[in-house]
Amino acid sequence: MMIDKSVKELLDAISSKAPTPGGGSVAALAGAISCSLAAMVCNLTIGKKKYESVEEKMKELLEKAMGLRRRFEELIDEDSKAFDEVMKAFKEGGDKETAFKKAAEVPMETASLSKEAMNIAYYVAIHGNKNAISDAGSSAYMAYSAFKMAVMNVKINLPYIEDEKFKNIAEEKIARMEKEIEQTFEKVKEALQENIK
Repeated sequence: MMIDKSVKELLDAISSKAPTPGGGSVAALAGAISCSLAAMVCNLTIGKKKYESVEEKMKELLEKAMGLRRRFEELIDEDSKAFDEVMKAFKEGGDKETAFKKAAEVPMETASLSKEAMNIAYYVAIHGNKNAISDAGSSAYMAYSAFKMAVMNVKINLPYIEDEKFKNIAEEKIARMEKEIEQTFEKVKEALQENIK
């Protein structure tokens, strides 16, 4: 898995002539980083007397964040493989429709999980250890970036798909998720403004 590479090796792979890993994989990586930051805030909150009232919720969110992170790690590779299948379909005359659908479905999952990561970041920004609120904010910004990158990678594939029902469902889901994540992100930014002068 690409996640097993060193940071330098991964950056070198991204900046090479090869088309993968590309933006979709980087979106998943950003999602994984968002979850890691949120998990850190949870860990810095759990066990603190001042935050006893939210301890159980923080434990729950810690587990959820780590589960999301593991899935994001898998999506880094899955996105690259999906694009490789598109290239293969063109070179070998394969099923382009199926390849492009997969190339849209993988970043769509990344976008959906990024919205979940944003929800976690929001909760830990509001209720987590205030000494780590900048980390909670960073988690939110990474989730937002992951979402935006993933959506771009969905949209770039849709024109090549002939299945109108598939495209309409994808576009409707994106519009719904965009509205939700924007609202949550605004709330996070308000919390940051209140606590970081």
